[in-house]
Amino acid sequence: MPTAPEEKKRPESSYGAGLLNHQLPLEHRRLQALEAFGDPATRAAITARGLRSGWRCLELGGGAGGIAEWLASACAPGEVVVTDIDTSLLRRDIPNLTVLRHDVVHESFPEGSFDLVHTRALLEHLPSREEVLGRMASWVAPGGWLCVDGVITLDSAIGERRNGHDRCLRALVELAATKMGADLHWAQALPRLFAEAGLEDIGLDATPGQVGVGGNCNAFWRISIEHIEPALLELGMLEPRDWPESMELLDSGKFTDVPFLMLSVWGRRPR
Repeated sequence: MPTAPEEKKRPESSYGAGLLNHQLPLEHRRLQALEAFGDPATRAAITARGLRSGWRCLELGGGAGGIAEWLASACAPGEVVVTDIDTSLLRRDIPNLTVLRHDVVHESFPEGSFDLVHTRALLEHLPSREEVLGRMASWVAPGGWLCVDGVITLDSAIGERRNGHDRCLRALVELAATKMGADLHWAQALPRLFAEAGLEDIGLDATPGQVGVGGNCNAFWRISIEHIEPALLELGMLEPRDWPESMELLDSGKFTDVPFLMLSVWGRRPR
């Protein structure tokens, strides 16, 4: 199974400016909640690309490890490599799953190494996201697939900050763009960037993230805001009343909203 080549030690890429550190008390729960929301769509997109026994797969930014573990089961005896800059949450007891501490900004893999390369909610947090996407496409073997899930916030239509929920959403986007260096609208460009990378059979699907009544991502939204609320308060992006008001709205049984969606994009490397 291909592994990242030896490279000179470089400064580790900042991911979330330390606010998404895996050692923080709520981060594991946040990642698990993201999996509960996003895994069904991710699995459906990858399965429809023909995932089968014997595939060589790469999962970048493995997080809590749910997709990597599923891939290892689905493609066995094929091999899966799962990477992250912090691998402490990833299982090491699965025979065909290799855990690799790896910085995707500075480290690479040999060209054409994998039948599938996948990542979710990673590229939008990186400073050189388009360059990394281009290198990811090169790691796909001819005839193989690149699949990327990106999170897009839907805050443009809010207008005035009418309530605590609106203010939390706007504060999250502002924090991401400033302190965290993330672009939570960038994933809209993925289909175009896939085409520019020379990929074929490009397709996409969108999974709305609904909160409140009938919500499919209430846990992820709650934990995400709770996780970063101290930073938002310290920076003056929220008032102390905003997060409790947002949670009261979610629990009221009279509120629903779609603050973000997950865009799943795939493309095949030409044979």
